Amino acid sequence: MNQEYEYIATLSPDEKKAFLDCFCCMICSDKQVAKEEIEFLKNIGKMYDIPESDIVAVMKSLNKNETVDNIGQKITDRKKALQLIKELCYLANSDSGLDDTEIDFIIDIAEKLNIENEKIKQINKWVLDKIVLLRTGDIILENE
Repeated sequence: MNQEYEYIATLSPDEKKAFLDCFCCMICSDKQVAKEEIEFLKNIGKMYDIPESDIVAVMKSLNKNETVDNIGQKITDRKKALQLIKELCYLANSDSGLDDTEIDFIIDIAEKLNIENEKIKQINKWVLDKIVLLRTGDIILENE
């Protein structure tokens, strides 16, 4: 597994569910589900070992307020909290752009996890830099 995703092995089933709940809320926050977001969920399902049927069930029973209110009790480790913010930034940037509702959701989650606004900005900038770098590599290597 890619070093960036080694943290997944340290997540309990409840923590994986909390991450998934956040991903699903994020996807639904802008009222438009892009194909890139569906692809993200499919990949997460594989990486987190969560069946697609469970993901569909979560999507159908979403409660954004409950997810935000409870995240602080479900994710208590700062390193895991930072990983969650990173994944939310990836997800938010996976489609045509960062929507205000997506930014608001990330900020709400980060506040509940005691993650500073400056840290969110740093993580998002790193994610954007990485996305650009990967796309540049695809162009250079003529993968597109």
